[in-house]
Amino acid sequence: MEKSWKNRLQEYCQKHNLPLPNYRIRQQSGASHEMKFQVEVEVNGRWYIGQENCSSKKEAEHSAAQKACTDLISNNLEPDPIEQTHHREDDSIQHMPAEYADIERFISNMVESFSGRIRKIRPPLDARGKYRIEITGNYRYCDNIQRHHKKNQVYFLVDPINRLYYQRCHDRDCQGFQSAKHKIPTTQTSDIQHEANSSGKCPNHSN
Repeated sequence: MEKSWKNRLQEYCQKHNLPLPNYRIRQQSGASHEMKFQVEVEVNGRWYIGQENCSSKKEAEHSAAQKACTDLISNNLEPDPIEQTHHREDDSIQHMPAEYADIERFISNMVESFSGRIRKIRPPLDARGKYRIEITGNYRYCDNIQRHHKKNQVYFLVDPINRLYYQRCHDRDCQGFQSAKHKIPTTQTSDIQHEANSSGKCPNHSN
């Protein structure tokens, strides 16, 4: 018997040591005897949206699982190493190690130009992994929409070995988006900051 999409997705998460899929109703409409559903599923911090107007919640969940499986399995996408294991809230640290202080300062200066700040830093799972830097405050710039989100925050994944970083965000409409990788300058001065123009758009990154 062929496995259902929900079973396939659950096996994918178990294989990659990820938290189990998290389903939730995105839309629900219609009279009580003919309800229509749309469900989205969270996998590894990303949301995948199923088809609209499914006749049951179960059908809607399978639709969302199919969408996730298509993206993750059919396209052979592997989870980012930093996110293969679920981080607990108390896994965060206040600062990056001293040898990466200039990298932390670069990120801090960039977001402070829009009244943002570093909320917390999650360390990598191994010596060559990526740090996840969560941002709070007014800095919500997303490369996907080329502007600041109104509410949802962004975060950066930082590779200190190769001095690279890229941006992701918590907005479900940007599910699965990852910005291009940007180079972190090797030297900085106290006045290095990203300039803000009148439209609130961030300047080009160095590549």
